[in-house]
Amino acid sequence: MEDAVRGAGDALRAATLRKATRRVIPLLLLGYLVSYLDRINISFAKFGLEQSFGLSATQYGLAAGIFFVGYVLAEVPSNIIMSRVGARLWLSRIMVSWGIIAALTAFVPNTGSLYAMRFVLGIAEAGFFPGILVYLTRWFPNRDRTRIVSIVMVAIPLAGVVGGPLNGWILTAFDGALGLSGWQWLFIVGGVPAVLIGVVFFFSVTDHPHQARWLTAEQRSWLVGTLAEEEAERAATAPAGHRAALKNKKVLALTAVYFLLQCGAYPLTYWMPSVMKDIGSSLTTLQIGWLSAVPFLLASVCMYLAGRLVRDERSSRPTMIALGISVVTFALTAVSLGTPALAFFAITVATMAAQAAKSLFWSIPTAFLAGAGAASGIALINSLGNAAGFVSPFAVGWIQQASGGNDGLSMTVMILANVLAMAVIGGVWLIARRRRVAHPEPVG
Repeated sequence: MEDAVRGAGDALRAATLRKATRRVIPLLLLGYLVSYLDRINISFAKFGLEQSFGLSATQYGLAAGIFFVGYVLAEVPSNIIMSRVGARLWLSRIMVSWGIIAALTAFVPNTGSLYAMRFVLGIAEAGFFPGILVYLTRWFPNRDRTRIVSIVMVAIPLAGVVGGPLNGWILTAFDGALGLSGWQWLFIVGGVPAVLIGVVFFFSVTDHPHQARWLTAEQRSWLVGTLAEEEAERAATAPAGHRAALKNKKVLALTAVYFLLQCGAYPLTYWMPSVMKDIGSSLTTLQIGWLSAVPFLLASVCMYLAGRLVRDERSSRPTMIALGISVVTFALTAVSLGTPALAFFAITVATMAAQAAKSLFWSIPTAFLAGAGAASGIALINSLGNAAGFVSPFAVGWIQQASGGNDGLSMTVMILANVLAMAVIGGVWLIARRRRVAHPEPVG
């Protein structure tokens, strides 16, 4: 009898989560994919911008990174507003507004205008990813969330997979169409889909499971009840409210970790085409695009598999392992750029490890934060963490310009960032361990 009841419960769980995944995840994955394409297409527009505006390496680093200044400033306010007006409306608004701004970037007349549009794009997109994370806590139980977050974050390397060949093709095929340069078409083709996805998202999803008519009454009851129990459990130890979350020491430590993780990963997104050109100096733009896609394709597979393999969503060990691998392979890349096959292998493994570390990291704060504190806490971690998107590309650009374009030397940014991330995670683990030893939980 017990086996039959358990089997019926498992069947109900599987059917409910399967429906939720099919309805919610494809749109979030697609939206996040487009958001990353709109961030990184400047890495391919770089070549055209250099010709149009005489953009230097340092200026390019500033243009790539200033996006995150606006992003960081608007992130927490954006998520607080979302907690009041609902994820459905707010996430749709974000997609539509950033799509319009991304497309308009094609018509900037000078470097100053480019900086301004990238800054405004950051403001428009702020709150999208942390909003997704908070939204997922309202649809998927703890034990499934690492897998689901990993699926959504596959959009990051997929953007590299799709973006490389797509942007290389646009630069070649669209150059001169309607009197516009290839780099201008990069921004237009990237912005329009965001507007369309935002509209579809608004009419396709609901804010909470109890509103989902596409679930049966039994499925809604099970999902609402399960999520309510887990939310109550997290709320017992999580910081209560926006202000408490923003001052919580664990949240601040996780913010530092995510900043360092991003410092170790973002330069890959913006400088991968340049690294590929350094590995193979005779490559065409289209060939660079295809080669740039390979590391991100394998990283997407790695992220998906890592999310399915992790069993303890609170453990930091998987993140530490991924970071350790990335440190070794970044160092190998730096010393092997003169050996194309070895350098390509090393940068591919480094990309896989660095991207997997980011998706594995997010299982920790989503299993810890609850209620209003989840919206502001996750937003703080993501916003200040994404400040790395300004710091690290600019640092790489500065090192490259100062060293005469030495890609190997610029790898020190990623190496040091990931070493420091491991050190902070280790420190957080030691403090937590000492507290458990000093205050053991009562038995029975």
